[in-house]
Amino acid sequence: MRKNHIIGITAFAALASLALSCVKDPVAENTTALPNGTVPGSFVEEFDTVANLPAKGWVFRNNSYPIGSTGWRQGRYEASTGVQYKFLAPVPFYGFPAYSASLSPNDFISCDITTVNGNGGNISTWLISPALPMRNGDQIVFYTRAVMDADYSVFTKDRMQVWANFTDGSANVGGDTTSTGSFDRMLLDINPTYANNDPGGYPQEWTKYTVTFNNIPGGVVTNGRFAFRYRGQSAGLMGPNYPSVVGIDSLAFINR
Repeated sequence: MRKNHIIGITAFAALASLALSCVKDPVAENTTALPNGTVPGSFVEEFDTVANLPAKGWVFRNNSYPIGSTGWRQGRYEASTGVQYKFLAPVPFYGFPAYSASLSPNDFISCDITTVNGNGGNISTWLISPALPMRNGDQIVFYTRAVMDADYSVFTKDRMQVWANFTDGSANVGGDTTSTGSFDRMLLDINPTYANNDPGGYPQEWTKYTVTFNNIPGGVVTNGRFAFRYRGQSAGLMGPNYPSVVGIDSLAFINR
């Protein structure tokens, strides 16, 4: 279903890539339709109902320590009362509305500081795709952003990575904050140095990323997986890398 465009995007964020081509696109168009040239196996995920993802083969893992009360969840955009912790300015809403929506402004998936518990902790929270046929030249396209924190007294510092498992088709990411298990290819690292989100860190408006798979062993696998990893080191409530909320919306897997 094509969804209504909610908010435009800008682009400026640090990223790194390994064994792939990655492009960050500032074009503010709704791109939920698959392009010409795709083959069976391609799909679009709008994250309208996160509770339905496990039935589609998605896997959630929270290896943060100490582990918090949430992980990847329905998009966080909710009324807030009073002053947020560490923030001097009143914040009427916590989070942000979806890039595109058909049911509500929460029609995206998000992860936030509550994925870790305590004054200081390390975040490693995974959103893992279903097992998919993949080949060199396939792409994932998605939109992501963090909160707009320019008015806060303390800037937030968010980070997210994209990893791939081209070897065994499993959702194995190990069991601690540093492990990646069978996901041994880092495809993208947004804000790896934990720069302040404003300016120069994680995008604070919906921003499009395109990742192209290269160097898959043998050129093709029948059961590969990609995964989004919300990452934070010393990232609890009192940590120097104070995280906020990151969201993902309008994901397309394009099988060539």
